[in-house]
Amino acid sequence: MGGKVLDLPDFKVFREGKAEGLKEGEKERQQMAQEIKEGEEKRQQMAQEIKESEKERQQMAEELEVLKRELEQLKKDKS
Repeated sequence: MGGKVLDLPDFKVFREGKAEGLKEGEKERQQMAQEIKEGEEKRQQMAQEIKESEKERQQMAEELEVLKRELEQLKKDKS
């Protein structure tokens, strides 16, 4: 009768289940961390694409303004 209480089958099952749950939790945490990393990389890539698109849009707006001025000048010269 002098056995340890922690050696009882219920406690042993609890400890084993807890250890297994911790392993599974760590595996899920690592997977989520990887998904977050991939998401951040994708976000950065999209931000770069947006930046490049904004530059292109600005360039096109400037070209359009030049063409508008040229058109106005041609209209004035024609009249």
